[in-house]
Amino acid sequence: MHVYATGAKAVKQKSFIMSICPAKHLEGQGEMPSDWVDDKNAPLEFNVEFVFGKADVPDSIGKYLVKHQLAKKSRLILPELLTA
Repeated sequence: MHVYATGAKAVKQKSFIMSICPAKHLEGQGEMPSDWVDDKNAPLEFNVEFVFGKADVPDSIGKYLVKHQLAKKSRLILPELLTA
């Protein structure tokens, strides 16, 4: 899955690394994907490398990043819709 960095500054950088630990963040909130924990059920840390604002990650990590607004599904920058 491809995800894209948020913010103009992040997109302009040639590359940067974001460290995440989704299993620790979501601990106690249900079942985790098996690739987020080690053999002893300890949370794993992942380094996501964004190159020119784009990263290729496993689907479970991509969905986590998008859900928690750490990355976007699209490179497009759209204004938020205002509701009445």
